[in-house]
Amino acid sequence: MKTALSLSTLLLCALIAACSHGSGKSLLGPPPALPEQRRATRFTPLPEWYWEPVYADVHGVPKPVDLPVAEESLVRLEGATRVWDELGADGRERLRRDGIVLDAATEGARPIRVLPPAARLGMGAFYMEMREQRVPYVITLDALAFAVHVAFERALAEVEDLVLGPDLDVFAAELERRLVAEQKGAGVEIGEALRLARGIVAVARGLASEGTLAPPPDLGPVVAQEIARITAHAGPKTSLLLGAPIDYGRFSVPRSAGRPGAFRALAWLATAPLLLVAQSEVPGAVVGVGTSRLHARTAMLLARVSEREFDPAIYTSWSRISRLLAFVWGPSDDLAPGEIAELATALNFTLEDPKHAANVVTVDRLRHRAARGREPLLFDGAGAPGRAGIGMRLFGTHAPPDSVALAALATAHESRLPQALDLAVWIGAPEARAMLHEAGGDGLAGYDAVLSRAVAARPGDDAPARHASVYGSLLDVVMTWLAPVTPAPPVTPAAPVTPADDAPSPAAQRATVESALAAWTYARHDAQPLSRPRPPRVPHAAKELQVTGAPLPAFVEAAPEVIARLVATVGQMRRGLAAIGGLPATSTAMVTLAEVDDMLRVSMRVASRGANEEALTSEDTAALASLPARFGRLEDPGDDGAPAMVPLVAELYVDAASDRVVSTATGLVEPAVTVAREPGTGRLVLAVGAHVAHRELVEARGQRSSDASYRARIRGENGRAAAPPAPP
Repeated sequence: MKTALSLSTLLLCALIAACSHGSGKSLLGPPPALPEQRRATRFTPLPEWYWEPVYADVHGVPKPVDLPVAEESLVRLEGATRVWDELGADGRERLRRDGIVLDAATEGARPIRVLPPAARLGMGAFYMEMREQRVPYVITLDALAFAVHVAFERALAEVEDLVLGPDLDVFAAELERRLVAEQKGAGVEIGEALRLARGIVAVARGLASEGTLAPPPDLGPVVAQEIARITAHAGPKTSLLLGAPIDYGRFSVPRSAGRPGAFRALAWLATAPLLLVAQSEVPGAVVGVGTSRLHARTAMLLARVSEREFDPAIYTSWSRISRLLAFVWGPSDDLAPGEIAELATALNFTLEDPKHAANVVTVDRLRHRAARGREPLLFDGAGAPGRAGIGMRLFGTHAPPDSVALAALATAHESRLPQALDLAVWIGAPEARAMLHEAGGDGLAGYDAVLSRAVAARPGDDAPARHASVYGSLLDVVMTWLAPVTPAPPVTPAAPVTPADDAPSPAAQRATVESALAAWTYARHDAQPLSRPRPPRVPHAAKELQVTGAPLPAFVEAAPEVIARLVATVGQMRRGLAAIGGLPATSTAMVTLAEVDDMLRVSMRVASRGANEEALTSEDTAALASLPARFGRLEDPGDDGAPAMVPLVAELYVDAASDRVVSTATGLVEPAVTVAREPGTGRLVLAVGAHVAHRELVEARGQRSSDASYRARIRGENGRAAAPPAPP
């Protein structure tokens, strides 16, 4: 029991930090109020999360480019001369004034150049095109964030194929076997709870088998109905099995999922609520006392059979799945089996003796203790929101701080839907509030009050729990990217802050907001377990990188501290997957992560030299010259896999009342013409970097975009971006 309690304690610590990390819980229905400050308990992350900080070697403050730039001081080398000419008079004036011109920003003017379609879809193709055209290039944060996304997608695909999927099958099969054995000789109360537990598992197994596994005879009709509703995406209904509301529309399988059955099975186990509070006890609860007691008994029995001493096979598979989900996406927003065991211990009884689950007094004591504890931060349509929804799920979904903030800010929008720009405003990005105001997103009088509370609940810059999941670390990258050097309180557009003399131009700040939101979209896209294709069986053979032609000036965006956070996050993923997933260093996933780690470290070293006004070494120059080809190699998964492409879409918020979905999406790669300061010489050089456009989609829930349909819509005959569809 000692070991089991140790794991439970660890999970309890993780769950307390649910307001700070994780991802995956769809936002649906009335958003909850922001958590009170007393809930923001912070803890020092244990070695479970494998975070180690990385620091860039920067001395002092990087020297900014003085704007406006005099035309005679801007060096235009080789292909940059043609880019300068194609900008036209208006574009050249913008570049001198703002230090940056995006292709999409040249309204009414000729495009910078018509890129081949492939160069609009892939980062490697874009930079190889720049090299072919002999245009000096900048490796942007957009490009580096995309590289991390590709590496994480490939790594997660492998660990899901080798660990998560098989463990899920073992867990469900072993749990069903144990529950059937427990059913023999059980009394009435325990028998009903065991039947409910068996029903939950039978639905999961039926989904995983995709119809090839028949349910137990005594559960056949109710299990068949649950599976039918899940596969039909039937929307909000009361489950005949659980007697509690469930939104069956949230089981839509991404088209890219290599294991559709496993995706639905895990989603079901992360959704099916065992509610511990009754309608007569907590306002808003949706089940009666009898159902609540039945759910509590079921939760106690499931927690009991998941302990190491009771059934090592179930414990091993459950704990490895739970650790993987918590490590990558964050701790559960709902009570987990380990916490049920902790509640029992706090009440001076253990779960080993099933008589405690039969005793109504003991069951009610546990329910009432749970009702006084923490409540879920987000509502996904299963059970009830807030304290009325306190309950246990076998693999609860997650409530990261960005989702909690967006849910709260949705209440301050006239449409009751959050916007992606809310994230940038919440972080405190310069220009973000003005952008939101221009889009009409902060019109309600209560927006500032809600925003202030959301900012107060935001995890601090130095909070250890900020890195208690890989998703949390990715969010930290975006926050570091967007946060101003000197944070200021939220301001209204009517009282803007006067920018410092050396601050980037408003156009540059707006480009930064769009780029960071694109990187955030990658993180949201990666946050759904078992949504990826299976990894290719024949990995692409490594090729020697050859850089042809004379040396070409190349740069890295001057943000070494952001790149350092990316390096640390990749290291966190590598260490965690090696420990939790058991991936060897020679696996395709680990090799890909190591490759991206090296690309990031090269970029961080070059960016740091630029910040320190140090000339690049021959080694730096050679490493920079190889990056375009390395991006291209990264995007090519092998002989039987699909190449990685920049445009993608990720679900952000589901509004049950209007049956609409808000999604965040990345657009095509756009050329960003910039003024780069050459390390060592200090001369100003015209260069082109990759900028990833950001889009927001508002669609009917039944017509939500997939990656494939979204890409087809935005990709025109010439690879030019098309406007996203208007809201329905």
